[in-house]
Amino acid sequence: MSVSIPPIPLLSGVGAIADQFDGFILDVWGVLYDGGKAYPGVVDCLERLKDAGKRVVVLSNAPRRSTVLIDRLTGLGIARHLYDEVHTSGEETFIALRDRPDAFHKSLGTTCIDTGGDRFLGLVDGSGVSLVESVEDASFVLANGPLDGTDSIEMYDDLLQRSLERGLPMLCANPDLEVLHEGERHLCAGSIGARYEAMGGRVQHYGKPHAPVYERCLKLLGVADRSRILAVGDNLETDVRGGRLQGTGSLLIAGGIHCNLLDITMGEVPDTAKLDALYARYGERPTATIPAFAW
Repeated sequence: MSVSIPPIPLLSGVGAIADQFDGFILDVWGVLYDGGKAYPGVVDCLERLKDAGKRVVVLSNAPRRSTVLIDRLTGLGIARHLYDEVHTSGEETFIALRDRPDAFHKSLGTTCIDTGGDRFLGLVDGSGVSLVESVEDASFVLANGPLDGTDSIEMYDDLLQRSLERGLPMLCANPDLEVLHEGERHLCAGSIGARYEAMGGRVQHYGKPHAPVYERCLKLLGVADRSRILAVGDNLETDVRGGRLQGTGSLLIAGGIHCNLLDITMGEVPDTAKLDALYARYGERPTATIPAFAW
């Protein structure tokens, strides 16, 4: 006898589900902004959540310190009072390098070569790690991003092969494979990490959907009942999967990273059959889906 699986609700906005939750974990790219500007309706939605007494933590797979992201959000017109705390995969990477919490991190050494060059300067400042320019001088590789988002992954094969030959471990400070930057798909550090793993290299990932970044985020959120927490994001592999693994609800933003598979732009209502195919493709079922992060 087959079991009927209830359909995933396609809602009009956050307001249709907000009463069911006390705390919200918000992604950034594909939810709050597109790499260039904040999406319409974001500030209004955040204001309504705060007026309703909800706890809000921004959790981003950005390979930057949390303070850098706060400054970025402020510059976009997303004021600091609209959310309670911020945590990033970059901050999680920094903490791990500074505190050396286990045998693996203690074994890393104190010199690294980074894949992003000048794009992500400051990530290791104060951690006790020094950046070097050659693989031969490095004790590990830091994948914080490509030199340019439009790079091809093959551009990094020489660096990765030389690192593999030396047996260098890699720290991946952003597990995302790609991101939508003002409508254009840009490479992220996760693709470099995946490439290195495929070559046989060891990679330690920081950020969503991995548990350690959520452990710190959930402490910042301060909502004990995880069933009353909603993880909001545009990526089924990171945001939705991470929420499921932590026992929270999840809300998919359809107009984000998966928009090409749904044949929509941000804010457009997706076809339910295409949504069902998307869920099946990634093996994830969010609590609900909305077109964009708006009330």
